[in-house]
Amino acid sequence: MTRFAAATRLSSFLDLIYPPECAWCQAPCELTERLCDGCRARFVSGYYRCHKCAAPLPQVLPNHDCARCRQARWRFSRVITLATYRGDMRRAIISMKRNRFEPLRRAMADLLGQQLLLEPKHTDALPLLIPVPYHWSHAFSSSANTAELLAQGIAITSGWPIAQRIVRRMRKTSKQGLLSWAERKTNVRHAFSVKSPDGIRGRQVWLVDDVMTSGATAAELARLLLKSGAAQVNVAVVARGTGVRESGATVDSR
Repeated sequence: MTRFAAATRLSSFLDLIYPPECAWCQAPCELTERLCDGCRARFVSGYYRCHKCAAPLPQVLPNHDCARCRQARWRFSRVITLATYRGDMRRAIISMKRNRFEPLRRAMADLLGQQLLLEPKHTDALPLLIPVPYHWSHAFSSSANTAELLAQGIAITSGWPIAQRIVRRMRKTSKQGLLSWAERKTNVRHAFSVKSPDGIRGRQVWLVDDVMTSGATAAELARLLLKSGAAQVNVAVVARGTGVRESGATVDSR
């Protein structure tokens, strides 16, 4: 018996004794799943949303776009998200910022990757995943690089390439969640640079992050990437902010 076959049998035996647990509620789940059926339904919401920016909308309105999209004229084409940033999803996002919650981050990346595989491709080449970059000083903090880790998980699920060094954050910006809507756009203006334009020229790009609230960061990055030759820029986030601050929220809204 080869070493690989022996390890596979041992893993299967351990799975029988210790069944895989859901990354959120720790209930037993299928061998090939990271979340139980109940938590998958909890974190994937079919809420009524703007077709462009995924902001939640009253169901009496047409969902092709919203007032903010028409006013802001976003340069990104589409936002894909699992659910709104509230309730259990809000608590999951906050947990994912801690290094020890890797199984939960991987589970969310799986769900988001499955959603992206349903989206149309606009170029012959595979879409390119670009995590929203943090400032270099973030490496000295105790929180995880959530955007980069999510992008890595999505790349495994989708088979799409990931570019982690093409875009850099040139300066440390203030936390978007502490600023007004108008201040957020100024805060991120010229905060990023494209290091290797050849790597994105003619490509369909998906920006990856945990949460999008105002859209200012995504809009600035989309402007920069399109200027550098990207064919299209979309956004993939685990949760979409609702514009309503919940007590105890610690997320750095984008």
